Amino acid sequence: MHYLVYDMHSVQVPLPDPQQLDAVERVFFAARGEIFLRQRALLRTELSRLIGQEPWQIKLTYSELGKPECALQPFNQSHSGDLLSMAFHDKAVGIDIERVRPRASMRKIARRFLSPEQWEIWNMHDCTEKEFYDSWCVAEALAKLDGGSILQASDHPFFMKDGQVRLLQDDGINVELFTPADGYCGAVAYRL
Repeated sequence: MHYLVYDMHSVQVPLPDPQQLDAVERVFFAARGEIFLRQRALLRTELSRLIGQEPWQIKLTYSELGKPECALQPFNQSHSGDLLSMAFHDKAVGIDIERVRPRASMRKIARRFLSPEQWEIWNMHDCTEKEFYDSWCVAEALAKLDGGSILQASDHPFFMKDGQVRLLQDDGINVELFTPADGYCGAVAYRL
């Protein structure tokens, strides 16, 4: 398993001609513009390196949630603020990064996605923004591992203390916290 983090404002990558995009990519390009082209070029460049096909010849399919998938190489991606992260593994993988920033509804959000055990720990000692975002990233990475979103976070209950993640079910999954850049939190989850 490996993951990469890019600062989208400083990374240099050859951008494709929009005509090279598949139909779904053209829809996203229309909505998000050059930043989408840059993200997709980085993804296809890394997939090309891993599977040995030309970047724009790689066949991508899309999940029900519109997330790109490649039958030849499991991967997942996340973006927040100026950063893009991608994780690659020989089995299912999920990654999430979040920019740490004040959020008025932090408590309400945490109550919705944390397991009861993690919520109790979190609630007992008035967790910091960093702890909130670490927990959020773990929950999202675990949900994305199964192709879901934060709405499915309760499918993989965990508890986290002192920067260590412990899953409450033995699912053959490993979770790692990482710091993608100053002011950001990240987590990657992958099947063993």
